[in-house]
Amino acid sequence: MNYDKPLLAGLLGALSTLISEIVTQLLVVLGIGKYSIYELDSLLVTLNRSSIFIGFIVNVIAGGTIAVLFYYAIGKLGRDYLVYKGLAVGLLSWGVFELILTATIEGHFFDIRPMADYYTHLVATSVYGILLGLLFDKYLFTASLKD
Repeated sequence: MNYDKPLLAGLLGALSTLISEIVTQLLVVLGIGKYSIYELDSLLVTLNRSSIFIGFIVNVIAGGTIAVLFYYAIGKLGRDYLVYKGLAVGLLSWGVFELILTATIEGHFFDIRPMADYYTHLVATSVYGILLGLLFDKYLFTASLKD
């Protein structure tokens, strides 16, 4: 069972991206943001045409990879305060992905987004990180699954 934990961590990370996408879709429908997380991430592949399906693939890969890295980092950082650590991971990933998008394609292949869009994605990645911490605490580090 110990060797299945990184796989489970990746699956929990992929699941967490779905919830963050729901949050951004809601904020886009309310007129607060311009792009959802999946639409924005699809622009890394398509450059100027957003696609929720392609964004889903990109985001699940990224979210799963971040979750696996977070799982291994927990070995060094400890298992306490997973929600706070998850939030930190979410905020760090937001910063990294915003830097990548801004440096590579934003303004070159599509118009610069309004500031509200950055805050929309900040909220969504915070939800991703908090949910990741909660899911890790519940499914990876419960009494029945401890090493």
